[in-house]
Amino acid sequence: MSGDDAATAAEGCGGPDCDEKVDRLFAYLDRELGTADAAEVKAHIEECRPCLDEVVVDQVMKDLVKRCCQEQAPADLRLRIRAQLTTVRVERAL
Repeated sequence: MSGDDAATAAEGCGGPDCDEKVDRLFAYLDRELGTADAAEVKAHIEECRPCLDEVVVDQVMKDLVKRCCQEQAPADLRLRIRAQLTTVRVERAL
């Protein structure tokens, strides 16, 4: 890990590596990633508290939707939810 990487980790991460991993969280939680990709995301989550927190929030949301909604959602719902979560993440980062 370079000095810049160590500084980013000490600050709670949030760098470009986090952005890329967060974009794949739903696929990770749904077990849709290949073995190598899943291992990469898992390793990052284990070292990055903000990304771990994001996984917890995403998993709780998925569990609530699963428990409360027995009918099948429209195909575009996942995309709309994902877009809204991205908006929330950007607003939190500012």
